[in-house]
Amino acid sequence: MNTDQHPVDRVLPKRQMITLGLQHMLVAYIGAIAVPLIVASALKMSPADTTVLISTALFCSGISTVLQTVGVWKFGVRLPILQGVAFSSVGPVIAIGLSPGVGFAGVCGAVIGAGFFTMFAAPLVGRLRRFFPPVVTGCIVTVIGLQLFPVAYQWAGGGENARHFGALPFLCVALVVALVILAVNRFANAFLRNLSVLIGLVAGSVLACALGMGDFSNVANAPWFTMPLPFHFGMPVFSVVPVLTMIVVMVVQMVESMGLFVAIGDIVDKNISEEDAVRGMRANGLASAIAGMFAAFPFIAFMENVGLVILTGVRSRWVVAISGVLMCVVALVPKIGAIVASTPSAALGGAGIAMFGVVVAAGVQTLSKVDFERNRYNVLIVGFTIATALIPVMAPQVFKQMPDWTQPFVHSGVVLACLVSVVLNAVLNGAHEEDVVPAHNMVRE
Repeated sequence: MNTDQHPVDRVLPKRQMITLGLQHMLVAYIGAIAVPLIVASALKMSPADTTVLISTALFCSGISTVLQTVGVWKFGVRLPILQGVAFSSVGPVIAIGLSPGVGFAGVCGAVIGAGFFTMFAAPLVGRLRRFFPPVVTGCIVTVIGLQLFPVAYQWAGGGENARHFGALPFLCVALVVALVILAVNRFANAFLRNLSVLIGLVAGSVLACALGMGDFSNVANAPWFTMPLPFHFGMPVFSVVPVLTMIVVMVVQMVESMGLFVAIGDIVDKNISEEDAVRGMRANGLASAIAGMFAAFPFIAFMENVGLVILTGVRSRWVVAISGVLMCVVALVPKIGAIVASTPSAALGGAGIAMFGVVVAAGVQTLSKVDFERNRYNVLIVGFTIATALIPVMAPQVFKQMPDWTQPFVHSGVVLACLVSVVLNAVLNGAHEEDVVPAHNMVRE
């Protein structure tokens, strides 16, 4: 093996790749099926169509992940990024699907049209790469971790629909998972440390089932095999307003993706150039266009899995590529997916607290490289960015009266972190964050 090879490009032993890929897939599965479930419920789809929607979302998530990690020609950022359906697309998708005379065929057409727009617009957005120095990427990574904490806490309490949310058994399961992850990282060998989250989830799931939390009723009803086929809901309908609506969503996602690519590059110690970012956004556009043909939705990086990369220390993009292949396999066998989906929420909560916590730690580590002593503007950039970006998480009603077209922007903490930090850095520091403004000069001004 070439020792000079970057850890991101390193190919691990086959057994290790499959096991670690399975760990990534388990972490991402619940989030991957959440959006199709929400959309199917809002559009009052039949159980059969709901199954199709879940399978196509998983299948296309796998394709998008392989495209981003492996890369083909000028597509793919080639980082350990697992792709999943973007939650920012839920509202517009439901609105388009409920529009008279449009229906779900109009959703497919809008996603395809917006996907092609993203492919052509990627080079323009890629020029913003120079506006993402460490003070910006550090803010973005920190906000990513902080905004994920409510998800972990909800899991730890038993899940959104738990009858006795916050009951002691739920909290005990979450605590056991967290303790197992800590113990494995402290006492186990290197191979087991890489699997600490998977080991914690298995231990927590066994305990949860022993306490009567396991619900496997959906496993019996799930079919053994399904084949995602294009145009299941008919030929796509391309209407101007739905396509423009989805383009707005994709513009938001391009801004968010730019920040994510650069931030994840910092986490894995790999510099992301403008061309790398363009390839990544172009891959998002192609994956979304393919997803529209299969009745799926736009995709973006799942930050849950970035936390797993930090926690395990395994930065190989090929591991995440394997997880993409596994998602495609699970999409073809819904019964396996139903078993994975039966993982008790409390167990996921313990793993989530560990993973999201290390994401925040990674953001703090990046910010520790920023000069706060000689350039006090950086203090303002970090303070204003974090305070603004957490509004959608801590007080979403603040933006309730904002115009409809702004909602995709103001309801994403990552997008707000990107916009606020980039603008403040450009205004206060100029194009280069390295410019030094002594504290005494700032006071005098």
